[in-house]
Amino acid sequence: MEPLPPGLKIPEVSRFINRANQLRSIKPALAYWCEYHAVNQIVGRSLHTADDACFAFTKTLIERLEAIKAEREDDDAIVDNDAGQAYVEQFANETFARAERALRADKVTRQTADTFDAAATFFDLTREWGTPNAETLQKIKFAKWNAARILKAIREGKDPNESNPAKPSVADQQPPQLSPDDPAVRQIISPPLPVSVEDVPETAEAPPSEQEYFPPVPSDAASGPSPVEHAPSDPMHISRPANNLQLSPQASAPHFPPPSPRVPVPDVSSPSRDMNEAQKHAKWAISALNFDDVPTAVKELRNALHKLGATL
Repeated sequence: MEPLPPGLKIPEVSRFINRANQLRSIKPALAYWCEYHAVNQIVGRSLHTADDACFAFTKTLIERLEAIKAEREDDDAIVDNDAGQAYVEQFANETFARAERALRADKVTRQTADTFDAAATFFDLTREWGTPNAETLQKIKFAKWNAARILKAIREGKDPNESNPAKPSVADQQPPQLSPDDPAVRQIISPPLPVSVEDVPETAEAPPSEQEYFPPVPSDAASGPSPVEHAPSDPMHISRPANNLQLSPQASAPHFPPPSPRVPVPDVSSPSRDMNEAQKHAKWAISALNFDDVPTAVKELRNALHKLGATL
């Protein structure tokens, strides 16, 4: 996947694209839902209309989602909404448990911070199926706080295990807030973390190796740890169950209107070009309806009729 355009480099998008890139070849269903959520964030915030680069990136992303769903039609974790929700929730809890094992063993490292941040991202991904329950929200806050706390200690040359909670129980912990104005906190929020996952052996079954879940990705695709100063508010969300995105089987038809040109240009075109333009606007109108975006659908239909010479 090409690097994120500047207009899409916000945590609500970049952190999910980053994790999708890490998991694509290992956990394709998780990568699918990460990118699916990113699309909902982009379209729900109309970020695809920011410029041509954002439009092209989003179009490519949607086309890939359509292709994956067609190629993996037997994968319930992708094609079935309930199975997908269960899969994401299970993986989020497994990732959180790996980081918490390191915390309880007083063996936290920079890798532990990345694992906590990954867990928070996957728990946030469950917002595709509605507002998380109180326990999940607490886990998100606890994971983000620990990710920042560990990296802050490392930056200051301290052993992050010295500040580990005495009894790290999510139900009992109320992590103090870290100030976003703290230079150390700002530093750990911006650059990307080394991509890996904590590996703390247990007496029973050893957890996955560091590279099994989060292989390295290009640095320009990483977004760094997510903000941690408070529990996240609900992101803007396209209000319907996740499997109702209704990705069109025609990968060539984007699901959003094109960005408006900044400078009007004279309408000098041949009849065949007008016909092609009308067809494109009609497709965009249908795509907008897939997102229940009636105003955009009406506008694109009017544009299509205008290209055909109709007077409204």
